[in-house]
Amino acid sequence: MSVAAATVAAVVLGGTVASRRVPHSESVAAAAPLPPSTGVPATTGPTRITLALRGLGKGQPPTIPYLVGREVRGGAGGPVRIPGTEDVLEIARVNSSVLALTTNDNGWHLQRLNANGAKSITGVNHLEVNEDRSGAAYAAYDGGLPPVEGGTVYADSGTSLKSLKLKTGWNFKVLAYAAGKVYYQSSDVLGSGATWSTYAWTPGSTKAELVKTIPYLTKLSSDGKTAASTLLVNNSGSCSAINVVSSGVRVWKTCDYSLNGFSPGGAMVFGVPSRDQGSCASAEAVLDTRTGRLLREWKACVQNAAPEDYEHLLLVVSASGASGNNTQYGIVRCAISTGDCELATPLAAERLLLSA
Repeated sequence: MSVAAATVAAVVLGGTVASRRVPHSESVAAAAPLPPSTGVPATTGPTRITLALRGLGKGQPPTIPYLVGREVRGGAGGPVRIPGTEDVLEIARVNSSVLALTTNDNGWHLQRLNANGAKSITGVNHLEVNEDRSGAAYAAYDGGLPPVEGGTVYADSGTSLKSLKLKTGWNFKVLAYAAGKVYYQSSDVLGSGATWSTYAWTPGSTKAELVKTIPYLTKLSSDGKTAASTLLVNNSGSCSAINVVSSGVRVWKTCDYSLNGFSPGGAMVFGVPSRDQGSCASAEAVLDTRTGRLLREWKACVQNAAPEDYEHLLLVVSASGASGNNTQYGIVRCAISTGDCELATPLAAERLLLSA
C-alpha cells in the first residue's frame, strides 16, 4: 500500500494512527532465535542504490497481477477491465476472479468480477491474498451514519465466499491470510482511545481466536510463524519489530523502517523509511528477517511494492521522483542479490498498481 493510501485508511478506520497504535507496554523479552534463514541471497555491490527509471533496460512484464489504468493484467488469465470510473485502491486475482477495491463519495466497495458478472460488497477497506493466490481475505463493516457496531470477515476463493459475522467490535481490517487462517484486527470503541486486538479465523469455523501474543501485528509470514508488528507511531515516525508468533518474543526492532511485507517463505522482510510523509515512500528496503541486517535499499518515489519471487521485488516508481499530474510511472523489477533493476512496464502516465 502506498503512503497516501495508508493515511486514508487510518482516517477511515477511526481516528489518527497515533491513537490506535499506542502499546500497553514496551517490555523487551529475551530474543528467541527464528528458524534458520532460507532464501536470503548473497548480496553484491552497494547496499543503498538511487534508482533512476530513465535509461533502465526493459524486461518481461510482471508475472503477478498488476493494474494499468483500469485493466488488470498478469497472473492467470487474460486482461480484465474494471468497470466504472471510481478510483481503484487495490486489486487481486484469485483463481478465475478479479477483485477490485474502489472508492467514491459514498465509501469503499469491493467489486468481484468473474464469468458470472460483477457483484459488490460495501464497507471493505483492505485486501490480503494467501501465498499461492488461491484465496483472498477482507473485512466489511457498516459505513453508514450513524455507525453500527460489528462487521463481517470473508475468505474468498474467487468462486465462493466463506464468512464470519461479528456482532461486536469496530474498525475491522484483515492483516494477513496465512497458513490457512485469516488474521484480522478490531477495536473495542469507534474513536480515539481504542484498544486494538488481533484475531485468527479458520474459514468455515463459527468463531475466531484471540491472538494474545501480538496485539499490534501488521504483517505475517506465509507460514504464520513470524510477524511484523508496530511498537509506536507518532508524528515523528514509527518503530517496528519482528516477533515469534507462538510466544510473542521480540527478535529485533527498528525505528529506521516501517515493516510492511515478507518475501515468499518469510526469509526477508520489506519496509519503507519510518519518517516518510507524503504521497510516496522515499525508498524501499529489504532486510534479513532473522537478523535485521539491511540487504538492499532502493531510493526512489515508491508508490507500492510486492515480491515477485524469492529473488525479485517489484516497485511502482515515479519517473520524476514525485507524484502528481503529468507524472510518468513505471513498474520496476529489482534483483535483491545484485541491486540491478529493469523496467517491467513502459513508462506511462496511467495509474499503475501491484496486486495485494
